[in-house]
Amino acid sequence: MTKIVKSNLARIQTCDLENKTQIALDRGGIQTCDPVKIEERTGYKHTKLGWIPQEWETPRIDEVFDFLSTNSLSRSQLNYETEDGVYNIHYGDIHTTYKQPILDFDIENRVPKINRDIVLSQNIDFLKDGDLVIADASEDYEGVGEAIELKNINGKKVTSGLHTFAFRDKTYETAEGFRVYIFRNLLVKKALKTIATGSKVYGISKGNIQKFRIVLPPLPEQQKIAAILSTWDSAIAKQQQLIAAKQEFKKGLMQLLLTGKKRFPEFEGNWETSKLGNYCQFTQGVQIPYSEQIDEEKKGYIRYLYIRDFFSNDFKCYVTDCYPSKIMEKEDLMMVNTGNTAGKVFKGTRGVLSNNAFKISTKKGLSKEFLYYLLSSEFTQLKIQRFFNYGGQPHVGHKNVARIPISIPNLAEQKKIIQIIDNFKKESRNMDESLNQLKNQKKGLMQLLLTGEKRVKI
Repeated sequence: MTKIVKSNLARIQTCDLENKTQIALDRGGIQTCDPVKIEERTGYKHTKLGWIPQEWETPRIDEVFDFLSTNSLSRSQLNYETEDGVYNIHYGDIHTTYKQPILDFDIENRVPKINRDIVLSQNIDFLKDGDLVIADASEDYEGVGEAIELKNINGKKVTSGLHTFAFRDKTYETAEGFRVYIFRNLLVKKALKTIATGSKVYGISKGNIQKFRIVLPPLPEQQKIAAILSTWDSAIAKQQQLIAAKQEFKKGLMQLLLTGKKRFPEFEGNWETSKLGNYCQFTQGVQIPYSEQIDEEKKGYIRYLYIRDFFSNDFKCYVTDCYPSKIMEKEDLMMVNTGNTAGKVFKGTRGVLSNNAFKISTKKGLSKEFLYYLLSSEFTQLKIQRFFNYGGQPHVGHKNVARIPISIPNLAEQKKIIQIIDNFKKESRNMDESLNQLKNQKKGLMQLLLTGEKRVKI
């Protein structure tokens, strides 16, 4: 078992320039002046990136890695259908799809392939195990320099795609499994932000990153750190697999329960089938003039422009209470009728309903919770989508939604089904919390190890 030894933390004594010193630290270094005194740390040295152990180095990227060729293929030039071909790593997938720092081709099946009609350069570099692919563009600072390391390519042809850099160790001074963490070191990430340029999208140029310095422990220490973090990654991956399996099971069970294909032994008899409009009442929202918007103490009106953030307190404007028929209560359901979320159903919140959604109130004999699960189900969503009108964006009216046929059991069976689904949701929340705990624990340990505040015993 690997032992971890904690070092003494750095002590920085400042006079009247504490705020100025903090700004300098945030930019990856310390701006010294006469009133500021930096005390020595036994076994550590101070660099432009910050304090690191004495035997660690801060080489330039181009001193350690070769730059490999990349391409600029768009999403439209990639596909997931081709059985064989050249895999391509798109920068968007680095940000959103690949959740683990190591992209393991034996596990990950969401790497697209290049369309067969695309002719690749004869000088293209195909990637190997241990190569790094780094996104050179991001919509926020946190994503600047996001990287993955490749594993188990096993003869596949893999290229580095749009808005990426591809690196290969040319010195044999970095350990497999550790290379990706070079760019997750907090000292390095802070410094990367200083070379990112742009306004809406932040980018890193090849000229800047070539000269960029990284933090590099000796090879044996890299290997130990990689082994420790790999253990955490395995635990996180297993938890993610459990969550995915649970979600698939829940999805299948919900469909069986909500369609009556799976029944409880205490319930008999056929379900009642009719159009949705016979069980519900629909109320279209209202367009509120801006002149009627007043202070935050009044009733909330959810604007269409923020429909994707439906009940976020950050995206409300407020109106006078002059539309009593349009007010939603917490127990009401609401469906969006325009935009990318057209047809989606949401549980209510107190407020005046926007004109781009309608309220659904249930009549006697139908539970609102049961209807919520029924309308949210995949098979009902497909029925709703058949009534979509497409102009500039999808649209569905409540008159068409009212025509959708549904089948419902009696209230007692509805209540039983709701209970089962609620229990699954609770289990899923607990599993998500466990996953977040693992991620946070790994994140904290990772930064201590990568900055040398905690040392592994070699």
